[in-house]
Amino acid sequence: MPAYHHTYKRYVFLLKAMKFKMKHLAFLPFWALVCPCLTGQQPFTCRGSFYLAIAPQSSSTVYEVQVSQATGNVTFNGLPAGPVGFVLNGLGYRSTDNFIYAVDSDTGGLYRIDSNGAAFSLGRPEGMPSSASYPAGDVSPDGKSLVLLSVSGGFNGSTEAILFVDLETAGYPARTVNFPSNHSAVYDIAFDPTDEATLYGWDALNQRLVIIDTQEGQILTPFPTDNTGGTLGSIFFDAFGNLFGYGSSPGTGSQNSFFAIDKTTGEVTIEATGPAAQRSDGCSCPYTVQMKKRVEPVQAIPCTELTYYFEMANASGRVQVNLTFEDVFPEGFLITAIDNPVGGTITAGGIGTNRLRIERINLPEGRSELAVTVNVPDDAFGVYKNQATLSGLPEGLGAIAVSDNPATAIQNDSTNVFIDSLSIDLGEFPNALCPGETITLAPTVAGGSFLWSDGSAGPELAVKQGGNYSVTLSSGCDEASDSVFITEATLRLSLGADREVFLGDSLALQADIVGSPPFNYQWLGDTLSILSCTSCASPTLRPFNDTFYFLSITDANGCTALDSIAIRVLKDRNVYIPNAFSPNGDGRNDTFYPQSRKSEEVAVFRVFTRWGELVFETTDVFTNDSRNGWDGRFKGRPVPAGVHTYMVEVRFLDGLVRKFRGDVQLVR
Repeated sequence: MPAYHHTYKRYVFLLKAMKFKMKHLAFLPFWALVCPCLTGQQPFTCRGSFYLAIAPQSSSTVYEVQVSQATGNVTFNGLPAGPVGFVLNGLGYRSTDNFIYAVDSDTGGLYRIDSNGAAFSLGRPEGMPSSASYPAGDVSPDGKSLVLLSVSGGFNGSTEAILFVDLETAGYPARTVNFPSNHSAVYDIAFDPTDEATLYGWDALNQRLVIIDTQEGQILTPFPTDNTGGTLGSIFFDAFGNLFGYGSSPGTGSQNSFFAIDKTTGEVTIEATGPAAQRSDGCSCPYTVQMKKRVEPVQAIPCTELTYYFEMANASGRVQVNLTFEDVFPEGFLITAIDNPVGGTITAGGIGTNRLRIERINLPEGRSELAVTVNVPDDAFGVYKNQATLSGLPEGLGAIAVSDNPATAIQNDSTNVFIDSLSIDLGEFPNALCPGETITLAPTVAGGSFLWSDGSAGPELAVKQGGNYSVTLSSGCDEASDSVFITEATLRLSLGADREVFLGDSLALQADIVGSPPFNYQWLGDTLSILSCTSCASPTLRPFNDTFYFLSITDANGCTALDSIAIRVLKDRNVYIPNAFSPNGDGRNDTFYPQSRKSEEVAVFRVFTRWGELVFETTDVFTNDSRNGWDGRFKGRPVPAGVHTYMVEVRFLDGLVRKFRGDVQLVR
């Protein structure tokens, strides 16, 4: 077939690909032909990286954000071009040409950013409102539009509209859809690569994940508030559809946290921390191929099996053909089984070896999982690391994808497994069985077969009575045994019968305990402040009102017991006030004063003549104190015999105040 025929067929294929709205085209030479302006800029490589534009002094610099392999912290790697001279916002990664698109937050001008971080002006989009700010943006999955959210009233205002900037039409016309009145402030948005119709946003005002309805122009709020996330200036996806963010926690004021966001529940967790970012916006290219590698179990013993799982996510928008998967497992970790849903041909290694190479894989869109089971050698011990590769990808997708350990926030790190020696220790469990309780012997081991002294073969044993118990652990090439003798502990606690006490009296609580000392005491109740101690055996108290206490004790075996006691306070409000007295100096009944079972505070005590003249008054004294009573005198002279009236105001210990009135006969 003539060579020109091949060229013609390739050209026709590319034209059809455009008409078919290829969402994630990675053939840059074609784009360079149809849009010569791209040739002056170097495109990014879509590897799922996260990019952040930071403007500490009104001039943005674009960074590639990574989680450090060494420290686990977030690091910013500035792109070579450095500051662009103005503030970039509304960043979105366009997978059809591998450039980032953004707007000038002050002028609304449209810019294309290349892999060096240089910003190329595309002019101001036609019809773009000039009275709003544009903090949130992303490029639509088909690459046709830069989707922006506008905020009125500056960056502390509310989200008012969604704009679609046409990236395929000259002049980049902008179409606006206004939101109905809402109480939200969305500072970044991101399209889900696994469900491209769904656009997520983070509402910093209400601290929650939201969904943007691009058709109806609405902000949907199906998720609850999550106080872990505050102001997230950047949210982005990876190829697996996992959502992340970078910003601040509430009240911190510093955007220095790397978040994982559960897109099904809205729950936010902090994964790592990094440098503080101000006036920031970010994006990622999730339309790529990524691979995660996990191992189960993460800890094993020699002569047992473990399985490596390789989850491959193809979000590139098309089947990736003729790929090669390869992994080399630790020395002696021989493959025993392969579960391969992605096809291809094994060209090296395989079952019975520690290597696996599969060529001519056609990886479908979505997720696929390859599983490889290996046997751990009998001399293995320590931490073993290895990492898989998936090669043959287009250059625009990075050519090679390396596996990432999903158990860490670190990007593209190897997967670890710890091989422990065969051992078992029952000494880590209690050797005394507390009354009414069960001890579960569940030794922490990384695999193997169990055989208990009662003949059971499960990984744990429930013990409900004392005795000797043993277990043997086998791995296939070795075995280990251990035993433990468990006694039945005795522990009883009694606080006795409920008690009564007169208001103002004290009493001591006493615990009757049978068990193994020493004991730990913890008193609980509503009025702990009146106890002389809360961690002793016999506290004293002087209650004003009925009260209830619990005592919890723990003995030397770790067993606990609980008992309670009610205290009833008897409140005697009786006050005896004589109806006569004879102040004649004979030492008997010479003074008139109020009396009670216990001394109570007398706030006011007054005596009057029959005509109401005050002849005696005292305040802030106590009952039962004759020294503060009336001796029958007025202004130093004896008062004639006769009937007098009195008023006494008594304040009891618990704060209750009562008034008493009556007559008293003064006898001469």
